[in-house]
Amino acid sequence: MQQPTNLAGKIAHLKTLLVNAETFSDPMDYFLDVLSVDPAFLAKGKALKDKQIEARFYGVVEILRQRMAPDVEAKPQSLTLAWLKQFGFAHGGFMLGSLLGVVFYYRDLDMGLCVLAPLSGSAGTLFSRFSVYDQVDPSKNFQVDRAGRRH
Repeated sequence: MQQPTNLAGKIAHLKTLLVNAETFSDPMDYFLDVLSVDPAFLAKGKALKDKQIEARFYGVVEILRQRMAPDVEAKPQSLTLAWLKQFGFAHGGFMLGSLLGVVFYYRDLDMGLCVLAPLSGSAGTLFSRFSVYDQVDPSKNFQVDRAGRRH
């Protein structure tokens, strides 16, 4: 399959990778290696002003911290979020203790992907695909996938 060259095609391709991923590093690698270095992508992003999506990100990161890194007591720091309105796509980065986090989210799918990696470069990178419906409520409507399984 020929890789898309325009921004819309790249964002659509990432969405397909996210939905169909059996290995979560595939869509995250594509995001980091292809989208995040695309000048058109960088130019389109504006600071996220949607408080609902921002609240979802904070809620998602906290639930992921509880499930993926329960020994880390820190709260997300330096959460920087960008919004590409034309694509209904948000992304950002943050620190969680000694972990570096990257997250992206498609509003139309209410689905995203998060990675937490130790700054030390040691093993233990954690990936999580997530879905959020309405408000973040870990007991009712928040699902975290493992690689090879889909909700």
